[in-house]
Amino acid sequence: MSYGHEKQFEEDIQSNVKKVMQENPSMSALDALSKVEKDMLKNNPFVPPTSGCPINILPNELISHIFFVGMTMEAKWPEEDEMEEQQDLEDELNLRDGWDTDDDEEVPGKFKWKDSGKGTTDDEEEEEEEEEEAPKLPFQVLCSHVCRRWYEVAVDSPLLWTKLDFHLGTSLDMAKIWLERSKGHPLEILIDCTTPEDWVIDDGEEQVDVTDVSESVPSPPSSQSSSAPQNALAPHDNPCLTKAQVSEILDVIIPAVDRWRLFSVNASHYDSIYLILERFSKCSSAQLLEILEMYHNEDCEEFETFSPPELNTRFLPFNGNAPNLKSVAFWGVHIDWDASLSLLNDLRDLEIAFHADDVRPSFQTFSDILAGSPELEALSLCLSGPADKKEDWGTTPIEMTSVKKLTLCHHEPAYIESLLPLLHLPNVIDLLLDYDSNDYTEFTLLLAKPLPGRTKSLLAGLEQLKINCLPSSQNARQLVLEQLLNLKTIILNCTGDEEEFFERLMELKQTPSKAGTSQSVAFCPHLTTLITTGIDGAAMRKFVEARKQGGAPLSKVSMSEEDFLEEKEEKWLREHLVELDFFEPSESEEELVEIDGDDDAMDTDSDLD
Repeated sequence: MSYGHEKQFEEDIQSNVKKVMQENPSMSALDALSKVEKDMLKNNPFVPPTSGCPINILPNELISHIFFVGMTMEAKWPEEDEMEEQQDLEDELNLRDGWDTDDDEEVPGKFKWKDSGKGTTDDEEEEEEEEEEAPKLPFQVLCSHVCRRWYEVAVDSPLLWTKLDFHLGTSLDMAKIWLERSKGHPLEILIDCTTPEDWVIDDGEEQVDVTDVSESVPSPPSSQSSSAPQNALAPHDNPCLTKAQVSEILDVIIPAVDRWRLFSVNASHYDSIYLILERFSKCSSAQLLEILEMYHNEDCEEFETFSPPELNTRFLPFNGNAPNLKSVAFWGVHIDWDASLSLLNDLRDLEIAFHADDVRPSFQTFSDILAGSPELEALSLCLSGPADKKEDWGTTPIEMTSVKKLTLCHHEPAYIESLLPLLHLPNVIDLLLDYDSNDYTEFTLLLAKPLPGRTKSLLAGLEQLKINCLPSSQNARQLVLEQLLNLKTIILNCTGDEEEFFERLMELKQTPSKAGTSQSVAFCPHLTTLITTGIDGAAMRKFVEARKQGGAPLSKVSMSEEDFLEEKEEKWLREHLVELDFFEPSESEEELVEIDGDDDAMDTDSDLD
């Protein structure tokens, strides 16, 4: 409590005691003080009511729903390190009267409170350290530790135990308990086999400590506590799960394969992916599986042949039987494409990426996969697609009238120039492009003009466009802008040559009017939302002003929080826009900003702790 609040509190007590004694002349000062304290604490939320806790009158079903909502909200809370970084930033930027630098400490950004001569004691520091080192309990586990009734309600609420997240430190015993508590409900299975980014090996002499990669796993309330997790996937010389540990996980979850709704694995080494695919091939089916995501993140410079060759086996997952599968993502992971046509059938979302040429599907199989999903809504091809034997591709385009969202990334110019005319996508409204090398002028021109047999370009119907990188000529870029007559949102990474798109969007072009005279209009006349990286506040203000003068004003701007913005520029932008916000750019350009706000499938907020 600050000095000002403490003084006011004392004055309130004295005033109330005096009032009570005036109303009751025979009452002693001590009794009056006791009455005042009792009255002041009557509605204090931190003091339990004498009649018992109000939540105890709620039915179990409502308490269970509250637990579920709390668990869902916890998954959306920022990580502790992000909160600490934000607090540090606020401390540096929002200095108020009463704060001063600590002259005794030569640490930038450290402050002390002037009015209080009290500092943090050693005991307080130790308590803070203990809190930081203490394991983080998932929300549903925390609720079950409050009292016997809450424990029983939580244990009897299957929806609280349907997400199993495996990583270093996960307790397999706890996973078995969660499987039991889920009581036959559909499951979400997440496996993280990735190597931490900060893992460093220096000539075999020094490496980072991996013991902090995982947290200790608490036992259930009825079990005896232990200093270490029971049957845990403990850290070892390698900074990620071993094949043996992945095999142990599969032994636990494979018997429940008919309950999987989502399966997602992220791995740094293909041997773990190989093991999982091998075990999948022995499963007769995955009846409830809706989402299958397999990401192999190992760096690779060779994309002609798959390496290592001994892991090149093409498996058929689930015997090709997953009748409810709707979303599939294979990053650097290949299967038996020909045999998997029944598996990859009736999809809504398909993402294939980073495949060596010798493990890609043939053009016919690629075409059959797409034709087998007449309601496909999103297609992502990133350094992948049909095998590069263009003489076998033919000339008949693949009809995909249902696709609304298209992602094209990192192909060689000749490859994507040959493939694009064979993809008939007349209804795409959301396009993402990322090509960071070579010259893509010819590809850009293909985008900006009607392809043979079509009446409009791919760009003509777009409502949202994201350009991360597109090396091309000025003429090609102008043709792109001229085609974007229906565009509402554009996302630009302006850290490179793509700043030219930003500059051109401020220009006016002469266009014939219905009266036969020329008129000045802006590119992308329906553009209302701009999202940028690499644009400072001064340039953004100039852009907003230019669009308004051109008769096509913006309503929303979103900027990278790393781009410089003065306070007066931010104030001006807020006054001239309906909405201004900021985002944290990601190292992965495809994650630069997510308009749809989809959750990351590899989110680890609900670990099996």
